[in-house]
Amino acid sequence: MQHIFSNTDSRAKARPSMSISSGPGAPMFEAGPHTRIRRAPLQAIAAVSVADGPREIFGRVLNISPGGCLLQTETTLESGTFVELNITVLGQEDPIRVEVAGVIRRQVTGQSRRQYGVEFLAVDSNDKKSLQWLYAQASS
Repeated sequence: MQHIFSNTDSRAKARPSMSISSGPGAPMFEAGPHTRIRRAPLQAIAAVSVADGPREIFGRVLNISPGGCLLQTETTLESGTFVELNITVLGQEDPIRVEVAGVIRRQVTGQSRRQYGVEFLAVDSNDKKSLQWLYAQASS
């Protein structure tokens, strides 16, 4: 997993880590039997590498939380499939790119294209900080 954001500005590499425990970007919880972190809408594209797949596929990331995202693509993916996502956030002066591993957890029907719930597999604290930072950016 890549831990450095791909900005050309050297100041961008020195961005402080953001915590989502309190303050701006903190998760908002939905009431209900299963408390969940609210997903933030995101305008991003993703290059997706599928484990044992012959090629890279492309899709859009529609929303994100620290634990996963909603991926829209024309390609059929099976639940339980391990994927590597190279996410590029759109609408930024300098491109923001984050690489993250995940697993397809469910398929959602929507607007003639397939949508998939992807659970991120954050292996270490740097992975988690990168995902929390990305979520905080999308939430603001």
